[in-house]
Amino acid sequence: MIEVRDLIKTFDARGQLVRAVDNVGTSVAKGEVLVVLGPSGSGKSTFLRCLNGLEELDSGSIVIDGVDLANPKTDINAYRREVGMVFQHFNLFPHMTVLENLCLAQKVVRKRGKAEREEKAKALLAKVGIAQKANEYPSRLSGGQQQRVAIARALCMEPKVMLFDEPTSALDPEMVGEVLDVMKTLAQEGMTMVCVTHEMGFAREVADRVLFFDHGKLLEDAPPAQFFDRPRDPRAQAFLKQVL
Repeated sequence: MIEVRDLIKTFDARGQLVRAVDNVGTSVAKGEVLVVLGPSGSGKSTFLRCLNGLEELDSGSIVIDGVDLANPKTDINAYRREVGMVFQHFNLFPHMTVLENLCLAQKVVRKRGKAEREEKAKALLAKVGIAQKANEYPSRLSGGQQQRVAIARALCMEPKVMLFDEPTSALDPEMVGEVLDVMKTLAQEGMTMVCVTHEMGFAREVADRVLFFDHGKLLEDAPPAQFFDRPRDPRAQAFLKQVL
């Protein structure tokens, strides 16, 4: 489903070129769940933003479901329709109800009629456990509820891949579980997912593979049991000692 080859992304930091993603290659099979771990500033989120076309690649290639992001002929908007993204902050429109937030992109991008998009939205709100909040405004919801709305909104587009960029890091601790439960359900249903997270329990339980980044380099790419119990890279060993 996802093929990444020799990916490089650089930034200019005070006159110095920094490789935020440094020659990274990996692949993700259909239905596979990848969890991306690493210290702050290691390149995890930049890697995820490259997958979604939010960052331009300096070199290398990303192919999702046969569509090459680096090809100048690729329609970036058509590409993004197939890739759902959930961010740290919920990015809901505050002046729209929950239902309206879920229906907007369906109307504009998927060109669905009112009845079809509302039916889809209501079904997905029920799936994430907040059907009763359809007519509320985001400000009336808890952080966990808002993040579940953001996940439902991404799912409305029927993406082939879901990307999660630290979706629980802005939440109060007691709200983290409700969002992770929704993500676990998606994983069990066979959604192809790449998740940047600090939730080690989620990584152990749900991931098919764990990627570990540091200073832009992909240092480990292993099943969770191997990564957590027998990490090979010294930097990964030191990281796990700090967080576990």
